[in-house]
Amino acid sequence: MAKVAIKSEKLTPFGGIFSIMEQFDSKLSSVIDSTLGLRCKLYGYQYSEIIRSLMSVYFCGGSCIEDVTTHLMYHLSLHPTLRTCSADTILRAIKELTQDNISYTSDTGKTYDFNTADKLNTLLLNCLLSTGQLKKGEGYDVDFDHQFIETEKYDAKPTYKKFLGYRPGVAVIGNMIVGIENRRTKQEQRQSLLWLCLARRRKPKGQQRRQH
Repeated sequence: MAKVAIKSEKLTPFGGIFSIMEQFDSKLSSVIDSTLGLRCKLYGYQYSEIIRSLMSVYFCGGSCIEDVTTHLMYHLSLHPTLRTCSADTILRAIKELTQDNISYTSDTGKTYDFNTADKLNTLLLNCLLSTGQLKKGEGYDVDFDHQFIETEKYDAKPTYKKFLGYRPGVAVIGNMIVGIENRRTKQEQRQSLLWLCLARRRKPKGQQRRQH
């Protein structure tokens, strides 16, 4: 008996991303929307669809968000059920999720801006728990350090490394980033709101382990 295979006449070089999109949708979409909240009720894109569209840019070799509109939209729209949004929608959603900076004035009169991005850090932890990379009730060694990113964007500030840029504080468990916040002064690191966020996920005080 002859075997008949039915194939679509539409071909795409990015067909391999579809299985990744489906895995993303089944494992993380509900976590994203329950953490960030529904962005719309009747018409529009939910945050899970927007983040999945942004993910596809990097997985398909894009170099900027605009690539999803100029190069990928036609190919990604061939998926029968999953929607892909435009670059403009992604950029609007990123702006919606921003959180205002908090200013801190040191004893010497210097002012420092920091940003805890509480909702996005909570999402990061929820996603790691959902995928099984972190386990509830387990104890972990957490390493917290500052990273220096050189850039000349309008809000970049001088660093002691003699260039303009950002100085985010990054919390890591093994090779997994579990939290990011803007830089605070060295004296204030221990009271970082990020640590308070992580503490809600750890065992009682006597069983906690952490590294600075």
